[in-house]
Amino acid sequence: MRICDVTLSYTETSGGIRTYIDAKRDYLLKHTDHEHVLIVPGEEDECVTEGRSTTFRIASPPLPGCEPYRFFWRPGPIHEALAEAAPDVVELASFYVAPWAALRYRREARDAGRPGIIAAYFHTDIADAYVGQPVRNAFRDWPEAIEWLGDHLADFLESSAESYFGRVFSQCDLRMAASPQQAKRLRDYGVEEVQVVPLGVDLDLFSPAQRSMTTRDELGVDRDTLLLAYAGRFDAEKHVETIVAAVRQLTDRLHPKLVMLGEGPLREQLERMATETDRLIVLPYESDKQKFAKLLAAADIYVTAGPHETFGLSVIEAQAAGLPVVGVASGALTERVDDQVGRLGPVDDVEQFAQDIEAVADDREQLGRNARQHVEEHYGWNSTFARLVELYEQTLAANRVAADAV
Repeated sequence: MRICDVTLSYTETSGGIRTYIDAKRDYLLKHTDHEHVLIVPGEEDECVTEGRSTTFRIASPPLPGCEPYRFFWRPGPIHEALAEAAPDVVELASFYVAPWAALRYRREARDAGRPGIIAAYFHTDIADAYVGQPVRNAFRDWPEAIEWLGDHLADFLESSAESYFGRVFSQCDLRMAASPQQAKRLRDYGVEEVQVVPLGVDLDLFSPAQRSMTTRDELGVDRDTLLLAYAGRFDAEKHVETIVAAVRQLTDRLHPKLVMLGEGPLREQLERMATETDRLIVLPYESDKQKFAKLLAAADIYVTAGPHETFGLSVIEAQAAGLPVVGVASGALTERVDDQVGRLGPVDDVEQFAQDIEAVADDREQLGRNARQHVEEHYGWNSTFARLVELYEQTLAANRVAADAV
């Protein structure tokens, strides 16, 4: 098979979606005879082929407020790249412009006698995270009557977005989510027959064996310091300010320090916060996976406050590194974290978040061992992609049968 991923969430500083695609490409090249194609926005048009992998970059404008992300704004160039690559499977992770190019490509492929299929993976609850919640937040500090109107506007826009994205997913041949909860959320969009394909982690790379005092020394952190870690986008969706506020409330007995790795529109704000407290270290996105794994393993607790996670890949990586997790009881975190591996509290409750950190700190070694064991038993990239390839093959075969019957 020739398998193609189309997404705008692929940059030098991207998080979970890039991790998923890079791991998929690595698996396909090492464990199968399949080929992989990637179509992403770029500064200029470019096509690079290395062996069985090809990457198309399509000249696209920056996404305002989310640099360095860019967005597809014309379906034509995407369709041209698909026509040139001629994949058997097109997997979508972007759902605005890209689906219309993919649907046109599929129609033309089938007219030519090739049973091409479109798959879609529910990486992000777009309607909630990027439509409903931003509108609600924009009205939060207004008078009650205006805030009420804002909530109703948010509900209307979110419902409209669910309907739109639901129609897109429903036109795909294969619909996937990372967990039963997210499959249910996709069904809320009106989408049926959703396959659950959990994401995974490199269990050798992310491991307690990576823990090193040298890494802590480089951060200026001694043995008595409670080192907290967050890795991800610095934006409003991730509620990173909640984490900082909670760490500032922690008692001095813990000697707490928070290291935050990533990029995003709130970087300058976080850097200003770091000048106001000695409890915060803000680092750039770490593209070197080995260095990133060592940084994670050097920490004592992983913290995350974003309520919109559809899987929580960074949480799984932290648990694989032997870290307990403190987060919020929302989204996929409710499936990733229980009292055996950490604590979850209400969204944006700074005081409770701080209390949960203190509770986990007192039992962090046992909770961390539990977290590692849990990940070893349930998550690994090889099983993820073996399942994914099986679904591709089954869906392609079903479409061949349907085409022969016509």
